[in-house]
Amino acid sequence: MKNARVALVSFESLGDSLIYTMMADNLRRNGYTITLFGSVPYQLKEWFPQLSIKPYPEFENFYSTLDDYHLVLMSPSRNIRNSTGDIKLEDIRHRFLLICQKVPKTWLFDHHSRLKQNLTQDIFQEIEQLSHSAGSIHYRKFMKESVVEITLDFMREKMGLEVLSANVELTPPKDVIFRKNKRRIVLSPDSAWPEKKDWSPERFLKLCALLAQANYDPVIVVAPNNHEIWQAKQNNHFLTLTFENIGKLAEYIYESGAVIANDSGNGHLASFLGIPVVTIYRKRNPYFHWRPGWSATKVICPIIVLSGLNSPIWRPFIGVRRVKRALEKLLWQVES
Repeated sequence: MKNARVALVSFESLGDSLIYTMMADNLRRNGYTITLFGSVPYQLKEWFPQLSIKPYPEFENFYSTLDDYHLVLMSPSRNIRNSTGDIKLEDIRHRFLLICQKVPKTWLFDHHSRLKQNLTQDIFQEIEQLSHSAGSIHYRKFMKESVVEITLDFMREKMGLEVLSANVELTPPKDVIFRKNKRRIVLSPDSAWPEKKDWSPERFLKLCALLAQANYDPVIVVAPNNHEIWQAKQNNHFLTLTFENIGKLAEYIYESGAVIANDSGNGHLASFLGIPVVTIYRKRNPYFHWRPGWSATKVICPIIVLSGLNSPIWRPFIGVRRVKRALEKLLWQVES
């Protein structure tokens, strides 16, 4: 185990948080003493006893919380990116090594020289390779790779890590059983960008009806602020749940048979947990980089996309029965 103390501060979205959890676990595999900071990883920390995980640093103690580390790798939060207050991007780029899927040149700083000057030779040698890794995770042109594969490539080529795995070892809470309810299909019909990413609610509800007719147990899971809206929707006769805690959501998904989701964080969470995922995607590209990349997955794209006055028209061109067939084929592959 290396003596250098390294912190990794995750971006706050669910999908990104899982990517940084994978990064932290691979840093651990390669002998680094790593602490992961993030609100989502902290809610899931029971699942990863091999990792040291702390909540996202509070703004009033932001610098003092991170001062104890020889190197801090950070994907700045939205608040920091937009801040003009005491903690702003211009300041933290000189103190912390900034990484993100795509990093503007204005984020970059010569941390190699800074660390070499301020650290002992032994500590610096342990983190010298990491000191060169500031910048974009998506650092070159990729073709069909998922964000998981892109991040593994970044860790190999830019961070210099030799022992790599996409899979983070999971320790589920007591009595939580993997895919215990194989006929239970979780449908995740909302996302952070509903006007752009969400398939129509009417089609999700028709899909629920088709699944119920086929003796599946469809359950709708939505964000807390959308729960009442979905419960009140016409023709929603199905169990509709929400979870205030990501850990409890993870337990429910982990015990389900599969997940059908928009391009959203819940799809990434299911995939991270090893659950089969069908992703409904708005563009005609089944190999889009930000698709779930851990478990058995299938991306369903519109047959055609038309130009609209305000936005592309794609929702009518993904059929309900087509999504159901994709689910059944995926489940057959998993069970075979």
